[in-house]
Amino acid sequence: MAPVSVDERVASFEALASAAFAPLRVRPLAPGFAGSIRAASAGDVVVTRIRCAPCRVERPPGLITSGDRDLVKVTVLAAGRSEVEQDGRRCVLGPGDLVNYDTGRPYRLTFPEPYDATVVAVPRALLGAHADAVASRTAVAVPTVQGVQRVVGGFFQAITDVLDEDPGGFAGDATSHLTDALVSVVISELTALRPDPGEDLADRILAHCLTRLSDPGLTVESVARAHHVSVRYLHKVLKARSLTLSAWIRRQRLERLRRDLADPALAHRTTAALAARWGILDATHLSRALKAEFGQTAAEIRRAAR
Repeated sequence: MAPVSVDERVASFEALASAAFAPLRVRPLAPGFAGSIRAASAGDVVVTRIRCAPCRVERPPGLITSGDRDLVKVTVLAAGRSEVEQDGRRCVLGPGDLVNYDTGRPYRLTFPEPYDATVVAVPRALLGAHADAVASRTAVAVPTVQGVQRVVGGFFQAITDVLDEDPGGFAGDATSHLTDALVSVVISELTALRPDPGEDLADRILAHCLTRLSDPGLTVESVARAHHVSVRYLHKVLKARSLTLSAWIRRQRLERLRRDLADPALAHRTTAALAARWGILDATHLSRALKAEFGQTAAEIRRAAR
């Protein structure tokens, strides 16, 4: 069998990376190019571990089309160095640093030495009200070796370990909850970037709520107290996002309840028990609320899933 040429290895790596994310170009920066990609999906979120020789990765304007997936890519560098450019910003990353960038706009990644990185690609649609905030914070390096960001770095490392240990990736009944966790971690990561104070507070409020949906004591008042602001000011901050917090919390809880109702693995649990998992303790008008929100009662959701 003839040996695989460098050009063929580059083309293969480029094809794998493009399939995992969106079309891009790869150019080696040293002789003897070699790279590996291992990817797995958790719902619509794609987690990828990439090990590669020095190279430049670009997503130029000519490759961007309306048919591409619109992803936010959050990368934690485990080894090596990287330079990330997007939206007129440029940052340099070392081991333990995290950065996010968007496939909807051109970007360039330069790796001057062999590197090892974990990439979590989240569809912008899953970020909801946070999507615009993400778009304004690309190409900003965030260390994950100290403070609260150590939790983010540890979580990404644990995800990487699963990819290495299990070739099948993520599977099972907990996958949907892993998707929620990944999205929440991405949102939480943004709070470290110090944007406009009002916008930063809105992000922190929504991230706080996402991690506490199962708490029946989660209310507008409790959230305001946790962030040391008045209820009136909290409403003012979220009004800029066209959000009412109580309605947003209710919608998030109902969406997760609908997903649980449609899960065959949870068919033995009552609707009231599943609702309680998401902080909904009064199930009196639950089917009516689901009908109003999604066009189906609890029973209809379960029948459709069967």
